[in-house]
Amino acid sequence: MRRDIQELRGVAILLVVLYHAGAILPSGFIGVDVFFVISGFVIAGSVRRSMRADDFSLSSFIGKRVRRILPALSVMLTIVVLASSWFSSVASRVQTVRTGLFASLGGANLFLYRFRPDGYFEVSEKTNALLHTWSLSLEEQFYLAFAIAIAVAFRIFNGRVSQSSAVRAIALVGFVSFVLCVVVAHFTISLSSSILRLLLAADELDSTFAFYLPLTRAWEFLAGVSLCWLNIRVEPRLLLILRVSGVLLLLASSTIVPVDRFPGLFTLMPVMAAMLLLINSSESSALMSGRLGIVFRWLGDRSYSWYLWHWPIIQFVYPFSSSRWAQLTAALASLLPAHLSFAYVEQRFRNRAIWRSSRRTRVLGVVSILIPIAALSATRDFEPSLSFHLDAEMGCEYGELSRLQENGPCTLTFDGAQSTAILLGDSHAGHLSEAFVGASKELGMNAILAVRGNSPFVYPGGLREVANPSQTQLLVDLAITRKVSVAVIAQSDYANNFASGVDWESAFRPVLEDLTAAGVRVVVVAQSVLMDADPRMCSPIQISLSRCDQLVSRDTNELFAARKRLSSEKRLVSEFQGVALFDSAQILCPDTRCSNRRQNEWWWRDGGHISIPASRALTGDLSAVIRSLIAQA
Repeated sequence: MRRDIQELRGVAILLVVLYHAGAILPSGFIGVDVFFVISGFVIAGSVRRSMRADDFSLSSFIGKRVRRILPALSVMLTIVVLASSWFSSVASRVQTVRTGLFASLGGANLFLYRFRPDGYFEVSEKTNALLHTWSLSLEEQFYLAFAIAIAVAFRIFNGRVSQSSAVRAIALVGFVSFVLCVVVAHFTISLSSSILRLLLAADELDSTFAFYLPLTRAWEFLAGVSLCWLNIRVEPRLLLILRVSGVLLLLASSTIVPVDRFPGLFTLMPVMAAMLLLINSSESSALMSGRLGIVFRWLGDRSYSWYLWHWPIIQFVYPFSSSRWAQLTAALASLLPAHLSFAYVEQRFRNRAIWRSSRRTRVLGVVSILIPIAALSATRDFEPSLSFHLDAEMGCEYGELSRLQENGPCTLTFDGAQSTAILLGDSHAGHLSEAFVGASKELGMNAILAVRGNSPFVYPGGLREVANPSQTQLLVDLAITRKVSVAVIAQSDYANNFASGVDWESAFRPVLEDLTAAGVRVVVVAQSVLMDADPRMCSPIQISLSRCDQLVSRDTNELFAARKRLSSEKRLVSEFQGVALFDSAQILCPDTRCSNRRQNEWWWRDGGHISIPASRALTGDLSAVIRSLIAQA
């Protein structure tokens, strides 16, 4: 392997690791873009040699990539998925495991795009211990697509594909990919076609699409391919100027490229830097001399394994300490498993002749995929009290009307039920799912979970809209159409003013007017007690060692006094017949001090939502309020 390529790989991996460790380089993530260019360059060189020898084989090409990528990836995925049960934060474990499943199948980027729309640079995304596998999946997809394209071209043109024709075709595809990347990253595009919305699983194309998907990243790989096949030769003096320019551009890229709307036009900087540093090199050429070159070549040799291991190790340390020094120490410590992976996994399967037969390669590929998938079944949730509530488990947390029909998944029917109850509101209704369903079953009522997270359950303007009804109005109409007997409504404490300066009380009153006018009994759930602590940020090992700093105890009177909306809720309830107030505060905090963990179970799953055990503890009291309300009829 060329020395300059390994040195550039060493630089790229150092940029990425330092960025992920939160040290020094604010834009070190561009190291991944350098890797993409290098990958395209190296793959093009391999294909060019095969084309010259007239022995290009799709199966041989894919076999080399299988031996190079899958064994080391499989080992890392297996260990990280199993370790995540203990060392990942509770909030990130499920997402880590799911990402691991897709990463083993080469689709981590597609999964993260489809099911985690927050974006790579968002804090909420960064606790996923396998988040970094998106780029590996993207590389696998490129290798496969590129190899198939070459094989098809060989078949169509009977092996007479000229290098110049290939470069022109690649340049055209790369240009289209680049334009799409820039347009999507900088200008959100709405999709009018239902077919496109279905295929892309999105209503619009934005920077998240540009970041994760191969359509908008292909140009970076193809830049390396074109550079290799053009085989540009320059004189030594000009080569020195180009390399100095490449180094300066790379340094600038690692410090000034903004994360906002990335990738986009700024991605040209690291791509151009990598191309300038790869021009006109030979097997003996180097970017660095002496010990510095030796160090970076050593890192370059282990760059793949270090990339695999550095991010999970950082994430396993993060719950214990989020300090920069702790993260940097974890990143450096990950060099140990990286070296072991390089020496005993990468080298063993990549270089030993015994694994080069097509049959053994196929077996290796299948086993490399199946082992981490099997490990998924061995993972455990050691903090079930912090799991998702019933509404989320059933896919009912977004208030989709199609899921709320009589035979839909968000309608629970019980034997002998004579009437129906409905749960309405945002996530503060969702955290009452267990109590609501338990109370409904106890009272002989079917239960509808009509929860819509992060949405106040009010008429924003304080009035019903005829032309453009709000989601709240649609759900109220659903409750009336389904002739429910009781509606339980809970919601967070949103800002006082809505559309046209309407306050919460005025915006919620017409909801009660419409429901009670239709004969629906209503339970208004009082504003929740907020604990202001999130135990999901701790890992199970931390909790077992009593090292979780989210274990808190608050003064009960202060918690109760913080509920500023309670007086408005009481006043509204007093205005209507058939409306009652359910206040869980005394049940959740019966003593002078209120703790969020009791008898080895969490009672709050985050700062504003109670846990599953707490919700279940409210079943009897909620049932009593509903029973009393029905009796008034």
